Amino acid sequence: MPAPDQRDKPLERYLSVLELLAPQPDGLTPGELERALDLPKATMNRIIHVLLDSGLIAGSTGRARAYRLGPRILRLLTGAHDLSWLERITERPLQDLAGATGQSAFVACLFGAEVRSVNCVAPDTTVRFHIVPGTGMPPHASATAKSILAFAPPEVLEAALAVERTAFTPRTITGRARLDEELAQVRARGYSIEHGEHVLGLASVARPIPGAQGEVRFAVGLTGPEGSIVGPQMERNLAALATARDQLAKVLSLPMP
Repeated sequence: MPAPDQRDKPLERYLSVLELLAPQPDGLTPGELERALDLPKATMNRIIHVLLDSGLIAGSTGRARAYRLGPRILRLLTGAHDLSWLERITERPLQDLAGATGQSAFVACLFGAEVRSVNCVAPDTTVRFHIVPGTGMPPHASATAKSILAFAPPEVLEAALAVERTAFTPRTITGRARLDEELAQVRARGYSIEHGEHVLGLASVARPIPGAQGEVRFAVGLTGPEGSIVGPQMERNLAALATARDQLAKVLSLPMP
């Protein structure tokens, strides 16, 4: 993981542009890149000119005034058409979140009626928790799943909760009426909590990430020991999650490959 003072170095900015362009066959416009990376127009123009001159990007044939990966970088890249693109574009906000809280930060996504993790960054500490990308998140015992399903269309929610709701611990909520109450609380307060419902001694908090049209397909969460997640650090964790949610909303609202 790059040190915090390394992430705003020029090379990191160039790499961030390439990571955003990698899954976009029709490219992105300078304006879209500026908004996603929070960079001034002049800075983005300078980066684009350097990348064009080096052959790392090229003008898009599919969108006017847009840029895509160039032939030079395409010879080096592999796997640009699988879900690894989600890991690439969510990495930096998750690094910032893990660094700010000292807890494991992760993003989950709705695939059909199933919520699965897509990326996780663990802090540089002695004890670290890692959620492997692709892991299914229990719809009734996961903070990120609750954050997403609270805003899901009725048919998606019904399909997600139709699976057997295993009681992982004595705290696991399995009754439908109680789950509906929990999801209503998520909608009202803007975040979800999982307090020893999946694994005793561990807890998670998560915030939904709104899409361009207000839809919710993603959520960002923190997980770790109960005392570090829902204890005295709760308000700090929620504030850091709000910042990460806003950062992730910018990159996840870009056109999807």
